[in-house]
Amino acid sequence: MAEAEAEAEAAKRLIFDIGKQLAAQKSCPNKDLLVKLLRQAASAFPELDQSASLKPAIKPLSDSIVKHRLLLHKDKDIRLLVAICFCEIIRVLAPNPDLTDAVFKDIFELFVSLFAELADNTSAYFSRRLKVLETVSKLKFCVLMLDTGCEDLVLKMFNTFFTVVREHHPQSLFSAMSSIIALILKEKEKVSQSLIDVILRNILKEGKGASLAASRLAVSVIQNCEEELETRVSEFLTSCIVNRDAVGSELKEFYHEIIFEVFQCAPRMLLVVIPTLTQELLADQVDVRIKAVNLIGKLLALPGYHVAQEYRYLFIEFLKRFSDKSAEVRLGAISCAKAFYMTNPSGTEAVDVLIAALEGRLLDFDDRVRTQAVVVACDLARANLKSVPSELITRATERLRDKKVSVRKKALQKLLEVYRDYCTKCSAGIIAPSDHFEQILCGILMLCYDKDCKEFSPQNMELVLAEEMFPTSLSIEDRTRHWILLFSLFEPPHLKALNSILYKKRRLQTEMQVYLTLQKEENNGSEEVHKRIQNSVAKMSSFFPDSSKAEECFDKLNSVKDSNIFSTLAQLLDEVTIKIAQATRDNFLRKMGDRHPHFGFLRLLSTKCLFNIFSSEHVHCILDHLLGDNFTNKSLEDSSVKLLLAIISAFPSLLRGSEKLFQLLLQQDMPFNEELIQMLAKAGPHIDIKLSDIYPSLERVCLEGTRAQSKLAVSAVAALIDTSELFFFSELCKTLVDALHGGQNIPTVLQALGCLAQHSVSTFESRDGEITQYIVEFFFQSADVETSNYQDLLDETSDCSVLCKLKVSSIEV
Repeated sequence: MAEAEAEAEAAKRLIFDIGKQLAAQKSCPNKDLLVKLLRQAASAFPELDQSASLKPAIKPLSDSIVKHRLLLHKDKDIRLLVAICFCEIIRVLAPNPDLTDAVFKDIFELFVSLFAELADNTSAYFSRRLKVLETVSKLKFCVLMLDTGCEDLVLKMFNTFFTVVREHHPQSLFSAMSSIIALILKEKEKVSQSLIDVILRNILKEGKGASLAASRLAVSVIQNCEEELETRVSEFLTSCIVNRDAVGSELKEFYHEIIFEVFQCAPRMLLVVIPTLTQELLADQVDVRIKAVNLIGKLLALPGYHVAQEYRYLFIEFLKRFSDKSAEVRLGAISCAKAFYMTNPSGTEAVDVLIAALEGRLLDFDDRVRTQAVVVACDLARANLKSVPSELITRATERLRDKKVSVRKKALQKLLEVYRDYCTKCSAGIIAPSDHFEQILCGILMLCYDKDCKEFSPQNMELVLAEEMFPTSLSIEDRTRHWILLFSLFEPPHLKALNSILYKKRRLQTEMQVYLTLQKEENNGSEEVHKRIQNSVAKMSSFFPDSSKAEECFDKLNSVKDSNIFSTLAQLLDEVTIKIAQATRDNFLRKMGDRHPHFGFLRLLSTKCLFNIFSSEHVHCILDHLLGDNFTNKSLEDSSVKLLLAIISAFPSLLRGSEKLFQLLLQQDMPFNEELIQMLAKAGPHIDIKLSDIYPSLERVCLEGTRAQSKLAVSAVAALIDTSELFFFSELCKTLVDALHGGQNIPTVLQALGCLAQHSVSTFESRDGEITQYIVEFFFQSADVETSNYQDLLDETSDCSVLCKLKVSSIEV
């Protein structure tokens, strides 16, 4: 204790001596001397405790500083040391430092100028300047600024704080500034509008004049002084809402942004203000309603707040803006619905917005509103596929039939995004397959019937199904499962649209093979070959979105004579495995480079050559499903067969490689499954299945099936037969004639005979006489058969000349 007292006494004497030494100077000493003396004094003051008895020892120093006008000195070192000394003087002599108002004003002017230099935290003086700030805050003697009439200086200090504060500053700086501002606001009887403006201006985020650090400081001040600021802030904001023109502050242009920012940090401060916004929702001016809708929408979307419940009347009036007479207001309301729902998807009010408001806008008479409603509905669905109402997806899908092409285009784009997200989440097991999402593709297929927009033609929709329908990462197995579910929802128009897309693609591929063959023959210079090439090009061009441009590109490509291009295209046409074909195409395009003059066209052409909608892998997956008997729903099993038939009918070669699986399926479901027999008839020339292995089943169909089944069975025999198995024609014909002799299922057998005769004439003319002989023998040798009873059947079953002659001779007999 004695040691501390001794140190304090020594410090007291030192300060007194320094004061006397400075007082003895008639003029301001030089910098070196001043720095030396002031530094000693600054170091001595911390040894002194607060005591009015120290005034005689300190007064010479304070008087000398004032005398030599050191408070106004220009040198940074001296100004900093003077500020430190006066901080200590005020501390030690508090609460009555015995300084005049003029001196106090100069002292605080010095402090504020010192605070203005805090922006540079790399300065060697930064820590000592910060210490002054912290001392002013801690000792709270900034309130003396109010007692000495320094209102202008207070405003300047507030502005200085918000100007210099930076994100990288230490937290102690933020705390000190916030504390000083709060202390002054709490001490003032009435906070002036100019001080309110400083705080509100800086609460606005960066871009409105304030830095993020300044905004953080303003938020801190508002939270610390909510009670002191509430009345003035509420009066200002309410005045802006009720009669903005009468408000003098420049901040009246940003009052919506101010309301939003204040609400986030001090919502109770705006209890009177928020309800007043109802007036703006009902205002005659469209721009006022738009701004009010946008603000309320942002407030509704704030997480953790309950504006819709706490301001119920305001929320109800907000919902009415979805049917506002102005399309611009309705557009604003739709945008707000998106943010609101994504913040609170399970809330009752969110459902009100989504169902009652957003769905109605999908039928709005303004196409811009309908477009925006589709966009928002799809974005909300993607954000929460699990809980989005199914009705919303259904209504959005209906916009694919909108009267405006622009709406249909946007609906296609956004619904494809939803469907891809749905597929991704199904694959990950996050959600279960849903008919509502699969219906999106049904709606998209119906665009093929759109005659107003070339972009919806089958040629273009082929690219949608090939490249945009599924996520690129989705496996063939998952894609196949979606196609199966989709087919279970198909109605005849959907199947017709898909078949149109597939058959146009197939016709292009077939014609492309012809074109490539003619390319090899063109070297002989034949005019006939050249004409055939031109004819082939014209046919292929019709399957492109822009046929004239495609024909021009084909002509240019033909003149290039690049064998690598044509060989790659031929390879793509032959490869039925999509993964291999895709890799071949990508490698080909990569080597060519996007600067190649024909890159764009070849990219499109190679896409059309690929089996990229359906491939041999799809066929293999479907057969696996059917053989695995994994279907709990009979309709899915039926749709699998229908899907397989659609694929095989368009691309019969895709069954190649899956013959063993297909034969296993035939053994299970033959002989009376029309779809399977039809697949045999389509794919027979392309697959490796021996007729002898399945002939008994086909023969049984010809004898016991329906007329349609017997016709298909004969077609299957004709498709599978080769030159070493021609005897099956004769054998089947004799079996059928024998059946007729026995009176067995005469309509079916006669149908089979007619179809057999057609195939024998068109495929193997040398067998015509033999088959005809069997049929003639039947009619001439069967006295109990009245051929007139089968005249209609004969008319339906065949138009071949052999049977025509036979019918005449039979009737004559």
